[in-house]
Formats: sequence, structure tokens, C-alpha cells
Amino acid sequence: MTAKHVNVTLKLTPERSLIHPTQCFRYVDAFLHVDAVSQPSKLDRLPLTLALVLDRSGSMQGEKVETAKKAVLAVLERLEERDQAAIVIFDDRIDVLQSAGHVTQAFKSQARAAVSRVEARANTALHEGWLTGCKAIAPEHTGGNNGVTRCFLLTDGLANVGVTDPEQIAGEAAGIREHTGISTSTFGIGDDYNESLLAPMAVAGGGQFHHLRTANEIMNTFVGELGDLLAVAARQVRLELEAEAGMSADVVSTYWTSATQPGGTSWSVAIGDLLGGDERHVVVRFGFPDQQGQASRTIRARLVWTDEEGEHTAPWQELRFTYATPEACEAEQPNPEVLAVAGKHTSSKAQMEALRLNRAGDFAGANQVMAQATSAVASYAAYAPELEAEVAEMDELTQNVSNAPAAPAYSKERMYQKQNVTRGQKDKRTQPPEKK
Repeated sequence: MTAKHVNVTLKLTPERSLIHPTQCFRYVDAFLHVDAVSQPSKLDRLPLTLALVLDRSGSMQGEKVETAKKAVLAVLERLEERDQAAIVIFDDRIDVLQSAGHVTQAFKSQARAAVSRVEARANTALHEGWLTGCKAIAPEHTGGNNGVTRCFLLTDGLANVGVTDPEQIAGEAAGIREHTGISTSTFGIGDDYNESLLAPMAVAGGGQFHHLRTANEIMNTFVGELGDLLAVAARQVRLELEAEAGMSADVVSTYWTSATQPGGTSWSVAIGDLLGGDERHVVVRFGFPDQQGQASRTIRARLVWTDEEGEHTAPWQELRFTYATPEACEAEQPNPEVLAVAGKHTSSKAQMEALRLNRAGDFAGANQVMAQATSAVASYAAYAPELEAEVAEMDELTQNVSNAPAAPAYSKERMYQKQNVTRGQKDKRTQPPEKK
């Protein structure tokens, strides 16, 4: 098989290029595009290493666990001998049903027999179950490959055994992705799981978060994401940012961001695995210090990604911002396309944070987050009229989170939709899986 080079391009567009002589903020839209590639044939696609981690706690009893079992087996049926897989089940006890191995006919037969015996039981050791799945497909157990490696975590409940803190678990997901290349996708079933855990966990893990409401959605989404993994063109894509001393950067879009040097002037933004033809907007809000005799400030960015040829690092691109009088800054017309994207991502970020605060019982905090964001997005609508609909949506959410707990189904669906907006992800719930 001949190694293929995949080209990923970056375009930086500022909201404005002039900056106030005193503290000032400007949005930059970092637009990523993966060149279209020919659809990989069964012979030349990348191998896949997959951990399937299935919740068997008591709340999964009945149709949910039976559908989840069918989805696991449907995924395995679509894999081939070049692929590797492991199956882990958990309640308050963790069992490795199938250790990592190549997906031969014998592997599939053993998996069918093992999965058929799974029954819903006790509590939910979500963290340990997920971690066991990641360990099962770690390079030391699979031999490593140049393909795609991911853990699918499917659950309907709350983490109530072992580690349960969402921030700690998300941090671990990021660490596993960074050090082993294993990404994580989360699949929440029904109305009882914690979306404030599963959504950030998928962001940190470089995968996708899915809110599943019916048995058909479980099957469609599980197999739908597998289809994407089999067509990944650029792996472990990240956006690297650098700014001058005294500047700040707030990544508004929903991506895991980490400082890469002491002093806070460089950052790495984990975009994840992308398909040929994929496009992503990453909105960054840069803060500029007082002028202090300098004429301008510069930020720069570049992309890093991996394909079949290995890791690629694109050249740095620069944007220069020039200090000007307040009158000149006010006279400069902003880029309406950048403000439109920034407004949508600002709205989505605020809505997700307000939903998290509402779930925690902090209704005043949720109201404050929405009030500040709504005011900002409404001001952008003067230049980007399409944001008027966004403001109306924000007003509607404010009514649902400011005084009482939001309905679980409402909260989860809105969290899912807003995360999709800022990460450029598609809803796979209504797409029937393709037949093999």
C-alpha cells in the first residue's frame, strides 16, 4: 500500500486589524480545511484499533442493554482482520470480555458468545471501565500501528463508583490522547447520564459526544461513527498558537486547549481526527495589553497533523495588529463573517456553561453567564444580522436555566447540539448504518 499525503490548510481572518492603545480584544477565525481525498478502498484504508466499553449497570436493564449489545456486534461485523478490538463491560465491577486482538472470524465468534451473556447489574464505575478500555488497546498490548485508535464509551448513568469528578476525568482523557494517541468518544443513553461529564470528556479525548434517545439512535450512531473512523484522512490534528508577551488567548470554540510553554504565550488546540473534505472554524479571542510604546502586536499559528506518511508541520502564519486611536478603531468596519462565526460559538459556549451551572443548582450563575453572552452577541448582530436568531435562542435558554432545574431531556439535547455547532460535527442519529 502506497502511503498517501493529506493536505490540511489554515486561513486566519481577524475581526479587525486595528487595536485600541489601552486593553483591547479581537476575534480571529482560524479556518481549517482538509483537502478531499479519494474514498479509501477496503484494501488501502487505515487499520483501526477500537475499545468498546459498555455499561451494564442496573439502569441499562431491558431494551437499552440489548440494543447496546447489538450495536457492539454490528461494529465488530464491519471490522476486518487488519483491525484490532477489545470489549470491556462495567458496573461496579470491570470485566474484559475480549482482550485486544485482530478481528478474525474466531474473534467475532468469541465476542458474540461473550456479549450474549451480558446482563444489567449494579452501580456505575464509569471512570475505571473507560480507563480499562483505553489500557486494553494501549500500544504495548496491540503492537501499535499507523492507523486510528479510539475508545467508545457507552453509558446511561452517572459515575458513582471510584473517580467521579468531571474535570479530573477530562484531564485524564486529554493525557491519554496526548501520550498514546487513543481518542475517546462518549455515547450517553436516555435522560439520566451526566452530560457535564460525557461532553467535556469527548472534547478532551479528541472524539465526539453523542446524546442518544432511542434504540435506533444507539445503533445508527455507533455504526455511523465507525464509518467515519474508517475514512479518517488526517489524524491527531492540532492548531498551535503563539502570541507576544502580555497577550492572552481564549479559545471560544469547544476544543481542548493547553499551554505549551511557561508564561502563557503559546497554546495547543486539539482538533482531533478529520475526514477528507472536513472544515472546522476555531474562534480565538486575543487580548492585547496597553500600547506602551509599541506600534503593533503579532500573533501566529500553524497546523500539525499525521497521515500515512507520518507527522506534518505546516509553516507559521502571522497576523499583525496595529495600535491606533480610539476614533480610528471605531471607524474600522469589522469582518461580518468573522463576527457571525464568533457570535455563534460565543453563544454555544455560554449555553453549555449555563446548562452545566444549572445542573449544579447555580441558577444565578447560569443567568449571569447568559446575560453577558447575550449582550455581546446582540452587539455583533448589528454587523451580522443572522445572529438575531441566535439571540432569540439564547433568550429562550435563559428562561429555562435561570430559576429552576432544566428538564434533563432538554439539557442533554441542547448540550449535544451546541457542542456539534462549535466542533463542526454531524448528527448521526437518524442516519441508518450502511450495510456491509
